[in-house]
Amino acid sequence: MGKIKYQTKNVIRPYIGRNIVKERKKRSMSQSDLLAKLNLLGCDVDRYAVSSIENNHSCNINLLADIREALNCSWDDLLDNK
Repeated sequence: MGKIKYQTKNVIRPYIGRNIVKERKKRSMSQSDLLAKLNLLGCDVDRYAVSSIENNHSCNINLLADIREALNCSWDDLLDNK
């Protein structure tokens, strides 16, 4: 298993958006690039949804799973609170 221990959404949620941006930029991807990959994976999402989750306004677990797959990163990368 990963290094992330169970934490409430109020502890992890503020870090998810920051971690998505970090992982996206690590791969030199724009939000549009991420959106295109998500659409290729069959995720019917718009740029507003990607922006919203990066700004911690929403955190749909299904979209988060698709983002993790599109970025090819681990759950630990997305949920790390450090």
